[in-house]
Amino acid sequence: MTRIGLFGGTFDPIHFGHLRVAEELFYHLKLAQVLFIPAAQQPHKDIHGPVDFRHRLEMLKLAIEDRPGFSASDIEKDLPRPSYTVNTIRALKQKYAEELIFMVGFDSFSQIKKWRGHQELLALAPLAVFRRPGAEVDRTTLKTLLTEVVGAAPTWEPDLAAFSWPNRPLIYYYEGSSLYISSTDLRARLATGQSVRYLLPESVRQYLTQEGLYAPKLK
Repeated sequence: MTRIGLFGGTFDPIHFGHLRVAEELFYHLKLAQVLFIPAAQQPHKDIHGPVDFRHRLEMLKLAIEDRPGFSASDIEKDLPRPSYTVNTIRALKQKYAEELIFMVGFDSFSQIKKWRGHQELLALAPLAVFRRPGAEVDRTTLKTLLTEVVGAAPTWEPDLAAFSWPNRPLIYYYEGSSLYISSTDLRARLATGQSVRYLLPESVRQYLTQEGLYAPKLK
């Protein structure tokens, strides 16, 4: 079955770290498409400042416009807030006939037991959990967490056939890119007038500059 990778996040702003992980998982998991899903309002993360959903979605579209197989979804714009992942994937499964694989960083996944409807989420879609650059993940700790959550050890290498098995929570753990870029750091640089060139796509840099996003605050 054709597979679509779902890559959710605040994307505040989108940068090359996000894009590189998506690129690597696109090939490792043999995906037909990566669907980027900017959060309208994340339940466990505050979205501060003037950068609203419209701007984050537009920057995302600019970042991927020249990459076939990458697309952006505005589905969370019309869903109830805050944006619970289980609601988003439930809505996407009604829209797409393809098999959906949810892509998530380990730092977020480590809190999955606090997510609303996490057991239903695991039944809705396989998960591709990736280690974010700069983060250390002990495999023993990871195995313990995954066993607690899904009752099974992680798949260290992609068993793509297993991803088609019904009614079984499946997780593929991927070490991830070594390209470390932080949206928090980018916002701090922009707020103090520092350069962010070569940390994100030039089209995104031009857009946020033109729109005055993350600009230094006047005193």
